[in-house]
Amino acid sequence: MIYYARSENEFGEKETVSHHLQRTAALCRTFCSALGDEAAGEWMGLFHDFGKYSPLFQRVLTHQEQHIDHALPGAALLYGRLGSKSARFLPLALAVRAHHDRLSLTSCSELTAWLTGKTDGKNPQGLRYSISSAADDACKSACQSFLSEIPLPDRRPCPSAFSGQGYSYFLEWMLYTRLLYSALTDADYTASAEHFQPDYLQQASAPPLDAAAAMRALEEYRSRLQAGSSADPAITALRNRLFESCSEAGKIASPGIYTLTAPTGAGKTLAMLAFALQQLLRGRRRIIFVLPFLSIIEQNAAIYRQLIPQLLESHSQLRPEDEQAARELHQRWDAPCIVTTSVQFFEGLFACSGPDCRRLHQIAESVIIFDEAQSLPVTLAAATLRSLQALSSRWGCTVVFSTATQPAFDALPDVEWQPKELAAGGQALFESARRVNCSWNLQPRLPEEIAAQAVLAPNACIILNLRRHARRVYEALQALRPREEVFLLSTDLCPAHRTAVLSRIRDRLQKGLPCYLAATQCIEAGVDISFDTLFRALAPLEGIIQAAGRCNRHDARRRGQMQIFLLQEETGEEAGYPDAFYRQGANAVRILLERHPIDLYSLSHIQEYYTILYRDGQLHDKPELTRAIENGDFEGAHHEYRLIERAGVPVIVPYNGEQELYEQLCEEAKSGITGGWLRRAAPLSITCYNERLVRDCCEALQTPARRHSPPAFAGCYLLRNPSLYDSREAGLQLDAMGTLIE
Repeated sequence: MIYYARSENEFGEKETVSHHLQRTAALCRTFCSALGDEAAGEWMGLFHDFGKYSPLFQRVLTHQEQHIDHALPGAALLYGRLGSKSARFLPLALAVRAHHDRLSLTSCSELTAWLTGKTDGKNPQGLRYSISSAADDACKSACQSFLSEIPLPDRRPCPSAFSGQGYSYFLEWMLYTRLLYSALTDADYTASAEHFQPDYLQQASAPPLDAAAAMRALEEYRSRLQAGSSADPAITALRNRLFESCSEAGKIASPGIYTLTAPTGAGKTLAMLAFALQQLLRGRRRIIFVLPFLSIIEQNAAIYRQLIPQLLESHSQLRPEDEQAARELHQRWDAPCIVTTSVQFFEGLFACSGPDCRRLHQIAESVIIFDEAQSLPVTLAAATLRSLQALSSRWGCTVVFSTATQPAFDALPDVEWQPKELAAGGQALFESARRVNCSWNLQPRLPEEIAAQAVLAPNACIILNLRRHARRVYEALQALRPREEVFLLSTDLCPAHRTAVLSRIRDRLQKGLPCYLAATQCIEAGVDISFDTLFRALAPLEGIIQAAGRCNRHDARRRGQMQIFLLQEETGEEAGYPDAFYRQGANAVRILLERHPIDLYSLSHIQEYYTILYRDGQLHDKPELTRAIENGDFEGAHHEYRLIERAGVPVIVPYNGEQELYEQLCEEAKSGITGGWLRRAAPLSITCYNERLVRDCCEALQTPARRHSPPAFAGCYLLRNPSLYDSREAGLQLDAMGTLIE
C-alpha cells in the first residue's frame, strides 16, 4: 500500500508520507544546527507524521474520515525508540506531539499510555488516534512500512542537559523544548507548502546580507549626515565617540550579555547597527532589533532599510506591498536583519502554539539589540533575563540592553545581572551630553497655570501622564495662543494622524515659528524632535530622562530648559498615573529628591533610583508566572507572560488624512475581516480600554463565514460616525458619548 501525506497539488501529484518525512527531516536537521543538535532535528522530522501510515488517516485524505489525531503515534514511537525512561528525550517527543497543537507537559501520560497499550484509542479531547496504540496490529503494519521506506540515522540525538531543579531547571528546559518545537513546526510547514508551491522556501526567505558592504554603506551614510548637519560640533564628537566605541566592541565581543548606556541624542541608533554588523562579521547569523514602541520601529526601520534593503519589519501594524511574501517572512524570520516589537519577541519566548513559536529557532546565534531597555516590566524581569542568559550561554546569542537609563536589575531578588558595558567613557559620556537644565516644582498646579507659563517661551512641549490630562492642557493652550500654534499628541490619535501632526510640528520648529504641544508619553522615547523648553509631569525617573531627550537635542553651546511639575488632580492620590508601577516609579523619584537634588546626567543617581524602586519596593516576578515555570506548565507560562496587561480593543477610525483607505476598509469589512485587512487598517487603529463605550459607539466586525463555521466577532470595531473623530486636532472623541476610561 502507498501511504500519502496530503492530497493532490495543481499538477495532480500526491505526496507520499515517506517523501514528506524525509524532506521535513532534512529541513529540521538544518534548522537545528544552530541549536547544537542536528540529529535531534532529523529524528523529529522522520517521526513526526508516522501516524499517517494508517488506513484511518488515508481515509481523511478522501474525506471519508475527519478529526483524526495523527501526531501522538509518532511522538510516542520516537520517545520509545530513543528511550522513554530518560527525560532527556522528552523535549523531542513533546515537540512532535504538539506540531499540530500546543505544547503541554500533560502529554507525558499520553505518550506512556500509548506505548503501553493502556489507552482507549482517543486523545483527551475525544479525537481518535490514527493508530490506537503500540499494541495494535495497525502499529506493527505501520512500523513495517515506515522502516522499509525510512532509513533511521546512525547518529542519535544528544539533547542539552540541564542541571538544577525547580524554577531554574524548567525555565531552560522549557525554552529548549520551544526551540525544538519551533524548528519542527517550521520544517513541517515548509515541506508541506513546497508540495503546492515548489519555490516556497526561496520566497519565504530574504536574501543574504553582505555585512562588510553594509558596514561601508553605514560609514558613507554617517558622512552624509554630518556634512548636512547643523548639530553643535561637541554633539557630533560625542556621537562619533559612541559609534567608534560600539564598532570596536563588535569586533571582539563573544556571545554574552552586554549593556549600551549612553545619553539620549548620543547616536545610539547608528552605534547599535555598527556593533551588530561587526558581530555578523564574527559569525552571528542575523541581527534582531527589539523595540518597545511602534513609533520607534517606524523611525529606526526607515534608517536601517537605507543600509539593509533585506530588513524585515515584523509586528502587527504593517502595510506590505507583497502581502503573502511579507506574511511568510513575518512567520519565519529567515532574514538577516529583523526589527520587531518587545511584545512579539519576548512573549514568543514563552509561547506554546505553533504559529507563535515557529520563528524561535532563528534566534539562535543572533545578535539581539533590546532598545529602550528600561521599558521591560519588572514583574517579568527574572524570567526574561534568565531566558536571555540561556540564549547567550547555550545558543550563541549576543544580547545588548541599550538605554540612557540602564535598569539596576541586580537590585531585584533572584536575578543574576553582570553584563559588560559597550560604551567607553561612563559618566564622562553623560557630562559631554549635558544640554538641559532641569528645575523641580512639585506644588500641585492647574493645567491653566502650566499652559500660561509654557506660552512665555518661543516654543514648548508639555508631557503629561494621562490622555485626559494632555487634553486639559491642550484646551488651556488653545485659550492662550492661535489655533495653528497649538498641537495635541496622544494615543487618541491614530498612527497616521500622529505622523501628520509630528510633521507639522517639525516644520514649525525648523522655521522658528511659535509651537506649543501637549502630549502623553507617546512622544517620549525615540521620537526625533527638539523643543527649547519642556515641561514634564512627575513620572518615573526613566520617563523624565527620556522626556529631556526631546529638549535641545543638537546644541551643546546652550541649555534647554526643563521643569518637572505636579498636576493638580482632583480625584485623590491614586489618580494621575497609568498604573500602579508607574506610580511607584514616581514615588521613588520623590524619595530620591528628599535625599538630594537629582542630576538627570548622573549615572549614580540613576542607579540609586532603581535601587529604591526595585529593592525597597519589594518587587518580584509575577507569582503566577513563577508557579507555571516551576511546574513546567507551558500553557500557564504562555498565559501569564504578558508585557501589556491591559487588553484594550482596537477601533478603526475615519481619519480624513487616509479617507480613501478608510472607505476601502469599510467596503471590504462587509465580507468579513482577515489578518491582511487588520494589517492594512493599522494606521487607522486606536486601542480603547472602555469596551462598553466602544460597543455603544462602534460597529463590531466579524470574520468571514467558513464552510464549517459562521461569522464570528473578530475582536475589533469600526467607528463609522465621523463626528466622533476629530481629524484636525484631538482625535478620538468617544467622550462625546460618555467618558473614556484611561
